[in-house]
Amino acid sequence: MMEAEGFTDSDTNENYRGLIKRYQSMIGQLPSVGKHAEMVSESRLQSIKREIGELNSRKLAMQETGRTVRSLIRQTNKDILLIEEIGNAISKTPFVKADNPVILPTMDKSRSNDMIVCLSDIHYGAHVDIPENYYDTSVVQSILNEYAEKVIALADKENVGRIDVVNLGDIVEHAYMRNQNLFDSEETLSEQIVNVTKLIINFLQELRDHVEIITYRAIAGNHDRMQGDKNSNLNADHAVNISNQIIKMWIELSESDVKFVESDSYFTDISLRGWNFAFVHGDRNSLSKKTTLAELSEQYDRHYDAVIGGHIHHQTMTEVGDHRYQATFGSIKGMDDYSLRLGAKASRSQGVILITDKDFEIRNIQL
Repeated sequence: MMEAEGFTDSDTNENYRGLIKRYQSMIGQLPSVGKHAEMVSESRLQSIKREIGELNSRKLAMQETGRTVRSLIRQTNKDILLIEEIGNAISKTPFVKADNPVILPTMDKSRSNDMIVCLSDIHYGAHVDIPENYYDTSVVQSILNEYAEKVIALADKENVGRIDVVNLGDIVEHAYMRNQNLFDSEETLSEQIVNVTKLIINFLQELRDHVEIITYRAIAGNHDRMQGDKNSNLNADHAVNISNQIIKMWIELSESDVKFVESDSYFTDISLRGWNFAFVHGDRNSLSKKTTLAELSEQYDRHYDAVIGGHIHHQTMTEVGDHRYQATFGSIKGMDDYSLRLGAKASRSQGVILITDKDFEIRNIQL
């Protein structure tokens, strides 16, 4: 009891106990027999409570450690299975062979302008069957082919010699973003990643057959994250990271002259002919907020003339300064049950930016 009060140097022999007892009696503080018994019982009870508390604390700590270890084991096994599934999917997927044709300008038309071509919200693996829209894995190739044809026609018309392709994210539907995705997804996540990457490579090669310089970069969207919660997901733990590695492997093994450009997971930018453009998916940086362009300019210490995103599945453009814009491009997937419930009807579309020495123009491409 004295040690509990801070007297750690007190003795424990019988003579010392008797000395303390006589002193308490002399000053009138010696407790009665009943009170003494109560004090001893209370002291022992408190000691027991402390011991139980410490045991419970240690037990809870061990339980928490066990949960953490089991979670790590599950995640590791999950990652190993995903890697194996991706490897199997790649081995079964025929990728297009790279072709590096020499594109020479004609005598009367020099390809002197540039164009940024955006890929946004492919949601490969989604299945949509509503009166306003039908979409599944079998139609994605035809939609991307149509988009490539329109880009090539525009490039010929506008004398474009260089195309920078920027993927704005949501390349896959995933399967665990919302409960409905479990029923609306046609393929496993690994199959979605590999198969959509094959279609992106086909798209890049189709453009390369008509334009001499092609670059590619990609950022992730909310559907690309391995975990739906953007606050708990690791920064590079997303489907676009895996897709990018496959595309870099294709460029290397096929000796393609398409240039892959590294970027952050959720942000990239391009500077062409003195114009600066920022790109986000739109879930982390809302383009409905008119200060987003200014905030990104301050964050990255660069005067951006426009910020482009996707995410909301329809085309918008807002002028937020002197020839400065915030724009969103539509979705290759188009509308679905979820967007209809939100009241967000929109046609299938994508978008490009035409760039000259004197100006730039943001254009919507209807599909």
